[in-house]
Amino acid sequence: MSVEDFNVWIRELASDDDKIAGSARRRLTARGNSVVAALLNVVQAPQNVLQYRASLRTLGEIAESGGLQDVSATRQLLIEHLQTHDGAERRSLITCLGHLGINPQAETALLDLWKDEKRDDQLRVLATSLGRVGSAQSESSLKSCSSVAPLVQREVARALSSIASRQLRARSGEGRVAGDKVLSGAGVRLRCRSGLGNLLLNHLPATFRNARETAPGQIDAELHGTLNSLFDCRLWSEAVLCIPWPTGISGPEAFAAALAGPAGALLRDLTEGAATWRLNLPNASRGELLDYVRAAQRTIPYLPNSADRAVWELRPNAAELELLPRFWPDPRFKYIRKTIPAMTHPPLAAALAALSQPGGDDVVWDPFSGAGTELAERAKAGPYARLIGSDRDAAAVAAARQNLQGIERIELHIGDALKLKLANVNVLLTNPPYGRKVQGGNTALLLRRLFENATQQMRHGRIVICSPLPGETWSWAQELGWKGMSRHAVGSDGHNLEAQLFRRA
Repeated sequence: MSVEDFNVWIRELASDDDKIAGSARRRLTARGNSVVAALLNVVQAPQNVLQYRASLRTLGEIAESGGLQDVSATRQLLIEHLQTHDGAERRSLITCLGHLGINPQAETALLDLWKDEKRDDQLRVLATSLGRVGSAQSESSLKSCSSVAPLVQREVARALSSIASRQLRARSGEGRVAGDKVLSGAGVRLRCRSGLGNLLLNHLPATFRNARETAPGQIDAELHGTLNSLFDCRLWSEAVLCIPWPTGISGPEAFAAALAGPAGALLRDLTEGAATWRLNLPNASRGELLDYVRAAQRTIPYLPNSADRAVWELRPNAAELELLPRFWPDPRFKYIRKTIPAMTHPPLAAALAALSQPGGDDVVWDPFSGAGTELAERAKAGPYARLIGSDRDAAAVAAARQNLQGIERIELHIGDALKLKLANVNVLLTNPPYGRKVQGGNTALLLRRLFENATQQMRHGRIVICSPLPGETWSWAQELGWKGMSRHAVGSDGHNLEAQLFRRA
């Protein structure tokens, strides 16, 4: 990309058309450090105010993404400009300076503005940037803020939480979930694909008690053991702890009270290092989110909010507060070394493997093996005689070879599932392609011919399929002599999928 092209985009930053200006800013940001010199030239000699402010915004976004190499020179230029600009230009400078990272010189410059500033619009952006670069010195100044404007107070609360989070991490170390701590009766919730809740119920670890399905694909229970014991079950995709709300209050006050009580105690007990958290309220405005943060900050300042490096994600809902562990390594699917488009989600593959009723004499064939997820999960589900995978896509087979390293008695073929002849297969286990992923686009024809081929090759055994045409496959299989044993709806982004098990003696 030439300097001339950069200059075109820089000129477009000042466009009255927001789409053009936004596109230019995104393109410049994507180029990172290579455009910084040109942007700094604009900051020093802008053609107009719009270009000046947009250039500062772009520099800030480049810095936030880690693409700015000479941070010190840029920071010095911005600090010099703070004293010569006012209004919207100064706000842009303050915002950009906050993105350049923690620095005593920047903090001093911002605090010099803070102590004399009276306007709420300037105080709000100053609070935001001080939260990004500030230390205990900034914390003291922010707490003495005289403005009563809600927007200012919310940004001050957020800034104080950011500073407190950094200080806690510096004292205690970066936090991580203590998954080996034993719990006694803690409320725990596991989620899987809707329709597979009954399968999940039947494969829970022994540490679960009083388990029940409370919503499609949602299991609630009491945990008597460690969080790490949940990894003994491979079918769940999300695990959270649940804390009931205090009675008589709601909203930010209930959130703060829960953190000051059982939720906070659990976070501290289950965190090694800094017990930081972030809030997930999908439909809340920024102001509402900051009201929750401010309420928590007043009540439990020793448990600070940290939007980017939080150990826990907190999700308030109507019935309780959910605690989602984030810095908690999941070892269940480490075999995945190579991914391909549309590969099966591992917990779904584990559910299909469990549905197959594993036995030690199983010769398992996945005719659409893709990256090998179903075969890997079948290997972990119990003893087997042999595993066979096939796919017409050589790249998919190459990915499967990487993911299935170390698994014994396995063979992979590049070939058409409708033409391959394989001896002694007694279990067909697959999540077939459908829609545009099917060559020729005729999913029904593909699945019908698959069942016919399987019937010819398998005198007895079992078929487990995640069917995109559940009504048709349920009928076809029984027409061909297979007995339908069970069927489970699988929630999947609007697609009508069903996990089905057939048997023939």
